[in-house]
Formats: sequence, C-alpha cells, structure tokens
Amino acid sequence: MRRQAKFAVRNLPPGTERGEPSKEEVDAKFWEIYPHCWVKVLQEVKSGMIVTFHELGTYSAGEYQALVEAPEDFLAKTYGKKKIKINFYYGDNFVCTINFKVAGWTSHDETIGA
Repeated sequence: MRRQAKFAVRNLPPGTERGEPSKEEVDAKFWEIYPHCWVKVLQEVKSGMIVTFHELGTYSAGEYQALVEAPEDFLAKTYGKKKIKINFYYGDNFVCTINFKVAGWTSHDETIGA
C-alpha cells in the first residue's frame, strides 16, 4: 500500500526525489483502492527445505466481506486447519499480503498426509 501512495503523485519536476508517504496518505490510498481489490487465498506447504503455496480460492471485489470481518472464523470454516496467506490485488498489481495460522495450526509436520 505504501508503494501505491508513494507513486500516486505523477507530475514531479525532473530530478525531484519522491518522499515517503505519510500514514494519512497510505490510509487514504488504502480506502481508495480497497473496494476494487480482489483476493487470492493460498496454503503454505513445506516439503523438506522448500516452501510452496497452493491456491485454495479467489474472491472478487465485494465477495469477501466475511473474510474481512472475521478472518480466523471464515478461514477455519472454509479451509480448515492450515497456514494460509491472503494476497490482495488491485487489477494485476499486488497490494499486500496477510498471513494466518488457522484453527490452531502450529507446524507443517502436523499437516503431512492431511
């Protein structure tokens, strides 16, 4: 989100350094693009030293209010005990990620064979 706020100003004079956005600018940019974001739900899976992510589902803008209001409950009910990554996108652009250890998930070892 910080990156979207930082590059929101388009008409900088040549040679002008882009400053870091303020918290208020980042918050304003979030509320501007959040209603248009879609979400990808991924499960983290570890095999030996390699971590991969398996796509569990996607939600279009406006279809994931239950996920926002009560993420742990939604993820546990929908996907069960897993380590989950939620990626937010604005069109094709990645916005941010949030990670969850759902329903008491503690280790990759306990999901082997599940």
